[in-house]
Amino acid sequence: DEDELKVWREGMTAMAALPNAYVKLSMLGYAVPGWMRTPERQSVVKSLVRETVELFGAGRCMVAWNWHVNAAVSDADGHSQVGPDAIELLDMMLWFFDGYSDEEKERLFSGTAKEFYRLD
Repeated sequence: DEDELKVWREGMTAMAALPNAYVKLSMLGYAVPGWMRTPERQSVVKSLVRETVELFGAGRCMVAWNWHVNAAVSDADGHSQVGPDAIELLDMMLWFFDGYSDEEKERLFSGTAKEFYRLD
């Protein structure tokens, strides 16, 4: 829905202007229910994830790996009992970041979270 995307973009742009705002890339089914079911939906999610990273930068985005808790929700916002398995989800995340540098991927998959949660 273009109207909802407009609201989302305005909100994300406003948040990205705040230097202390970080984003967890997770729960993708909330944005596009059933996103794993078609290549078109997968492409929509990929574009939204990449747009988020472009707004905030890899240094303020982190992949949240909560698949073990709510795999089905990660695909369908609770409207389905089926979600991606762990390998499928990881493959999708890697596809989302195709073309990103190794340094950016390191930030997205671990570095930003280590910094944000002060794990170093």
